[in-house]
Amino acid sequence: MGYYYGDPEKPVWLEPPVDLSTLPKPEVIWRAATFAEIRFACGPGCRVSYFFEAKRRRLSPPRHHVFEVDLRRLLMAQADGASIAVRQIFSGREVARITRDWSPGALDDALVEVRFDPDGRLTFTWLKGPDRTAVTERVSVPSIPR
Repeated sequence: MGYYYGDPEKPVWLEPPVDLSTLPKPEVIWRAATFAEIRFACGPGCRVSYFFEAKRRRLSPPRHHVFEVDLRRLLMAQADGASIAVRQIFSGREVARITRDWSPGALDDALVEVRFDPDGRLTFTWLKGPDRTAVTERVSVPSIPR
């Protein structure tokens, strides 16, 4: 058994990511009336998201460790090693990469807040270096890869 979307007579199953044999119960976040993020926990400090757009009947591949979504431009900010990668949700193409002197440890532990602003910028608050000083930045994020 697994989770699916679409017509129950012709279901399209959500394929578990390579590192999971089955999908646990999801957390579904309706970001708009026709756009949902289906998030699964995949272990300590791990989560994977699928994005479903009902209007165009699209489902994204699994996207690991998503922090925030820009629904207007269909972008996501996600952890990628020691960086925040901003990618297009459905194609996965990277449009920006942000690397800083995060505090030691996992990126999740260094980030306090991540959000897309209406003007298209990404605002994030993070803890800098070993002394964990809070720093807030706003960076411009393009919609398409450069």
